[in-house]
Amino acid sequence: MVSASPELYCKNFSHLIQASAGSMSLLALFDGMPALTDVPSHPWPHHDQAERDVLLEVLESSSWYNGTKVKEFEESFAAMQDAKYGVACTGGTVALEAACRAAGVGVGDEVITSAYTFIGTCSAILKTGAAIRFVDIDPETNNLDIDQIEDTITSHTKAVMPVHYGGLACDIDRLQAIADKHELVILEDACHSWGAKYKDRGLGSWGLASGFSFQQSKNMTCGDGGIALTNNEAVADAIGCAINQGRSRYDKADPRLRWGSNHRMTEFSAAILLVQLSRMPEHTEIREQNAAMLTRTLSQIPGITPCTRLADATVVSWHVYGARYHEDEWDGLPRDVFRMAIASEGLRMEPGYPEPVYRHGVFQQDWANSEDIRPFPWAGEDWVQDYRALNLPKVERYCKERLGVRQAALLGDEGAMAQACGAIEKVWEQRGELLDAWRAGKIEGWDEEQVKRHKEKGKTQEALTR
Repeated sequence: MVSASPELYCKNFSHLIQASAGSMSLLALFDGMPALTDVPSHPWPHHDQAERDVLLEVLESSSWYNGTKVKEFEESFAAMQDAKYGVACTGGTVALEAACRAAGVGVGDEVITSAYTFIGTCSAILKTGAAIRFVDIDPETNNLDIDQIEDTITSHTKAVMPVHYGGLACDIDRLQAIADKHELVILEDACHSWGAKYKDRGLGSWGLASGFSFQQSKNMTCGDGGIALTNNEAVADAIGCAINQGRSRYDKADPRLRWGSNHRMTEFSAAILLVQLSRMPEHTEIREQNAAMLTRTLSQIPGITPCTRLADATVVSWHVYGARYHEDEWDGLPRDVFRMAIASEGLRMEPGYPEPVYRHGVFQQDWANSEDIRPFPWAGEDWVQDYRALNLPKVERYCKERLGVRQAALLGDEGAMAQACGAIEKVWEQRGELLDAWRAGKIEGWDEEQVKRHKEKGKTQEALTR
């Protein structure tokens, strides 16, 4: 296991970054030597003989359902996140829906959540019959803008669902103070937060309940799966009822909540997850240290701002490392051209969601006038946020600026990450060459007319934000 602190890690390998920067030459996009000389493939999911062994063990046990593996995983994962109860299920969205159900969220209610998230966050709320009230984000942290929450609370608000995006904790203390003041419950979307902590306590253990995902891209995975956590026995019982056909575990749930569907996890999935769980401490530490190197490098580049980490976010899982690309600092060079250049150097940086989640098709329908299909009881109610007209400025801009590095790429060794940091520095130092080529229409996919339109669009957006 890597044991050095992120700060020591950066110090020890800064000479590698400096060496890469010192040997900068022609950009790889223009047939120069790539900064990453041995580009790692980052295969995912990670697996080895341990997964094969436990799968064979379950296969030969003839206990494929309702055996010991699921129970062991529920207890082990809950303990890692400092929660008393865990209820495993088939997906993160299911876990969040069950958490909402157990909190009594339903028709006539409203749940506040982030405008920058996956649609699964929203689906979990919508399936309870409740409406959603979107809040803008703080682009520094890519999480909910806590300053805006109180102004969005209405008489229908029942809960707040913060999204710890990328495994980066939101400001839970401030959020809890607001929730307590207005008698709201907190339901954590912790689907990116395996092993992550706030004030040395696991994410997912702070609110009334939470949900985690084990879908294939996640830091620990069984292909697909989820778990809901809580410290409240009655809530755990209600979650279990929602996931297992209304069957009560602890005989504590409100009788009105003792119904549900079949979303049970299999023994095969739990067996894989137990092995994946055993790797989490080491993998999390490696990601933390590689993320620290990225932050150190990006902090020195005016054109890219790394995501701000709260001092109280004592462990971050880094499902995605986030940053913002400032086109004006690059003299108008589009983010996608930068991404092409950095990819040629051997580092893949993703753009994130192309638009806020409220632009998803489900929120763009005229549900008030839909006569034959009416899935949402809030349709046409005047207290519901007008999703089709919604335009939250900070998240709109953030979607155009976002850059990210996926979690698997953060598991590389020290030398590879030093080269990745050197690649970013190289592109920044050689941005003039890149900019000249783009302006001349010599970048693939960018002829002179497209360059002209992009410049005009940029001027229009700048005028609108003044």
